[in-house]
Amino acid sequence: MLRIINGEAVRSLYSIEDAIPAMEQAMVSFSDGSAYQHPRITVEPPGADGERGMVLLMPAAASGSLGLKLLSMFPRAAEKGLASVQGLIVLVDAVHGEPLAVLDGVSVTEIRTAAVTALATDRLARPDAANLGIIGAGVQARGHLRGLAGLRPWKSIRLFSRTRDRAEDLVRWAAEEGVDGIEIASSPTEALRDADVVCTVTSACSPVLADSDVAAEGVHVNAIGAFGPRCRELPPELVARARIFVDSRQSALTEAGDLMLPLADGVITEDAIVAELGELLAGAPGRVGDELTVFESLGLPIQDTLACDAIYRRAVEAGAGVEISFP
Repeated sequence: MLRIINGEAVRSLYSIEDAIPAMEQAMVSFSDGSAYQHPRITVEPPGADGERGMVLLMPAAASGSLGLKLLSMFPRAAEKGLASVQGLIVLVDAVHGEPLAVLDGVSVTEIRTAAVTALATDRLARPDAANLGIIGAGVQARGHLRGLAGLRPWKSIRLFSRTRDRAEDLVRWAAEEGVDGIEIASSPTEALRDADVVCTVTSACSPVLADSDVAAEGVHVNAIGAFGPRCRELPPELVARARIFVDSRQSALTEAGDLMLPLADGVITEDAIVAELGELLAGAPGRVGDELTVFESLGLPIQDTLACDAIYRRAVEAGAGVEISFP
């Protein structure tokens, strides 16, 4: 039987806190080579009026499970009232080859991305970090507010979004989730004033903040939103002065505009990447003193596979999802 697990079921079964141990396992196994992961396969069909979407195919396997993620990113999805990012993940028994489940990819991505950011922030932010600044108010902003809320005793959380209504909706949602006192800022500069931890979670393709918005020393930045060699959220001046950590060196050097564009311009060299998060979790040095640190997150299919494995097991125990005959 094949189990269909939609986004509502995923969120009821699996929290960001639940995902953190699995994401630590995923990152360490990726960096030490014990997990299999194929480079992302990108399909770009032609679009109307010169607008193009893309579909990403991402397989990975570890610990007896195999996952294949299909993620679509189409700007014109809004014409049908759809999210610009949609997707699903197929989970397969890696021992017997049996298709086990199809899971909503958007909710899994939201949860595991925030869990990975929480791991990076826990290791790289200063122990006394007290002020959180967030740029963006979409799905990932929601996940990151939830995931980081309990990580430090934040004195302030400031949020900026180009769309004020979305920022207000996010603040209302956060209050319902028990995260109170979020301030809506009128600019990135205001949002990042005195910030010790910064999260950029936008769909922008050009920098969403200025180098001067981030203090000279001691800040940790999580760059989450930008995807692709031509898109970036961070200005090159900030990247040039940072101690940089990534989820995957290979992905960062082929898919992360935040790093690829400064590399192409000679602003940084590949040596600016200090370590992968998996290496950091396995004992590699992280923060040294009060320098600026950046975690560049692109997301890895091994994260999805291990998260889906855990969600599937919980769904079976709880009788959640819908079973269909397959084949």
